[in-house]
Amino acid sequence: MDIRSLLLIFFITFFHHAIDAQNLKLCVVESVHTSKRIRALCPQLLIAGNQIDCVIGNDRFDCLRRLTMAKADFTVLEPEDLVAAAAYNEYNILVTSELRLFADEKQRYEMVFIVTEDVRNIWDIKGKRLCHPGLDTTDDWTNAFSTYFEKWIIVRECDPEKTLLGNQMTGLSNFFEAACIAGPWSADTTFDSKLKSKYRNLCAACDNPVGCYSSDKYHGREGALMCLTDNAGDIAWVRLNDTLEHFKDERINKEDYKYVCPDGTTRPVKLEKPCVWITKPWPVVIARSEVAGEVEKVMSSTRTASSGWMLRQLLENYHPTPVSTDTLETPADFLSRFPRFVSANSRATCNPSRRVRWCVSSNLEENKCRWLREASIVYGVEPAISCNQELGRVACLKALKSERADIFIAKPDELLEVKKMGLKTMAQVVPKRNNEFIRIAAVVKQDSWFKSLKDLKGAKACFTGFRDVGWNAFVAAMKNISGAGNYCSDTQAVANFFAESSVFGLNDKDGDMPSQLRAYTKQVNGSGGKDLAAFDCMMSGVGDVAFVDLKSIDSKIGQNRGSQARNRKYRTLCFSEVDTEETCLLTWSPLGAVITHENMTDLRREEIYSMLLEMDKLFGNSFKGETPAFSMYGTYDDSNRSVIFPEEAQHIQMEVHQIQRVSNYPDILNEIMKQGDCSDAGNSNFSNSTIFIYIFIVIVSNLFVA
Repeated sequence: MDIRSLLLIFFITFFHHAIDAQNLKLCVVESVHTSKRIRALCPQLLIAGNQIDCVIGNDRFDCLRRLTMAKADFTVLEPEDLVAAAAYNEYNILVTSELRLFADEKQRYEMVFIVTEDVRNIWDIKGKRLCHPGLDTTDDWTNAFSTYFEKWIIVRECDPEKTLLGNQMTGLSNFFEAACIAGPWSADTTFDSKLKSKYRNLCAACDNPVGCYSSDKYHGREGALMCLTDNAGDIAWVRLNDTLEHFKDERINKEDYKYVCPDGTTRPVKLEKPCVWITKPWPVVIARSEVAGEVEKVMSSTRTASSGWMLRQLLENYHPTPVSTDTLETPADFLSRFPRFVSANSRATCNPSRRVRWCVSSNLEENKCRWLREASIVYGVEPAISCNQELGRVACLKALKSERADIFIAKPDELLEVKKMGLKTMAQVVPKRNNEFIRIAAVVKQDSWFKSLKDLKGAKACFTGFRDVGWNAFVAAMKNISGAGNYCSDTQAVANFFAESSVFGLNDKDGDMPSQLRAYTKQVNGSGGKDLAAFDCMMSGVGDVAFVDLKSIDSKIGQNRGSQARNRKYRTLCFSEVDTEETCLLTWSPLGAVITHENMTDLRREEIYSMLLEMDKLFGNSFKGETPAFSMYGTYDDSNRSVIFPEEAQHIQMEVHQIQRVSNYPDILNEIMKQGDCSDAGNSNFSNSTIFIYIFIVIVSNLFVA
């Protein structure tokens, strides 16, 4: 053997050992429930010699994506997450272990159908009274389980004059004489109340039929069994383990109840041979196929290794008994061991389709939308969405206008164009606290001689953008400033009011501009970059005043909003000279808005809004469980911010639920739209706006400074 062959063998052997010596990368999901445990235990894994590194994910689907891109080696998924993974064979991942509560329990739980003795078979249940645990959706109890038996026995309704949920409740109401389905039916409380008023018989068997609340005696797992054995109902859809525990009560005569089997027959409960309808798997550990064998060995060793408890704790606090699968299986093969589970998560659709066409404007947005679609399907959100990608944000607005798309998440800067195109706002994207809304103000240096907005005539201004929120807020306010003059053109009005204006991002696409308006160029990063650029424009002396979002400025420079102390870098201007402690705003705005086309029916809007609220409940900031399956808000794939939704978003809600008594940015836009062009209203001022905006400033000041 020559020297070259020996060197080749040496390098192959060395490379093989180097690969073996690499630490396995465990993807753990950081949440409000797990962050403390992750910070404490991840560093200890290496110290204890486990050769495992932690990779932090935003949600379980994020960890799944990291495995597909080889950025992580193994993670934990719920069985619903695994259904989504099974749809893509190219992901090349394998199931290595189940995380069971007890080693000999092969499933998380099983669902059974219990009836009273007088029900002869499955065809005899029509017109009876139903006891149901509720339609609440969590990691543990999804739409697939809560509705499984009814989809088996009730023909699906597809009345185009009803929403999908309305059709479901119609089917139940027509099939059963009465029922107790307590708790929320829809995440939209208004729609929920409307449905319960219409289908009163579906609450008639509850302990409190009028309320039909989650607090009802017959709501939930134990409640459904109590409903049955208290003789409030004839049939119950319940978990087997709960049933066995409930029937231990000596006061309950087992001979009075039977199991209904999927083949239509019944079987006495006293025989203790239940007919299982659907089985819930345990959470599982999945790994990239290249390292699945090694991961399986690591998981098996956690029972005996002295440091194994740390790894078990890091598995998102799941059940502490890892049990290896008989063989390393693909997600599809693993799920096939659980009767009817996969089919329960594959839903029939109505024709024509009710899918919601969601417009996205980039590859990154399309990617996130596709994962949101997959998560929504397996967690039972209806209707399903389809992700329609256009070439840009303006193209998405045009797609809505031509009704090629149903919804789009617009930014505040786009809302003027939205109104001009006749598009409609369905809901607003809002932050958790009032002071995190977009709050536009005219700011000057602390020692500036300007005392009010009226003093700005002939000054130099800095804007964050052409016809964005700050620009439009000033244009609306300018109509009420003495000496501002009246102009049909907003550009001419601004040009004539200020001696000079620096506008961030101004370019040739914006059309011919007066000489007083010039582009301001500065490198910016992040969502608040334009505000900081305009603020720097003012602080550096290029301008005297800047029209900016106080939230962005205060979060960067650390200025206390509640004080106008002399060490502050800036102060805000009001219409009239006021105490320097006062904070005055020109307007406030939500973080974004859900936009629809103008011809959408009220029923369709109701259906889509309920869908968005259900997504928000499952994948928003108030998710149930230890970790989120998917994150609608926040960062996406490591460091991508504000993809589809602004990263500061807390939830979605209707406009009518917004801050009342205060004129927000859409109100400002309405005033601008009323202005029309020169041929319409000449040089008329905004109607009644002088008094209104002055009152608005006082109210806003009190609201946000408090």
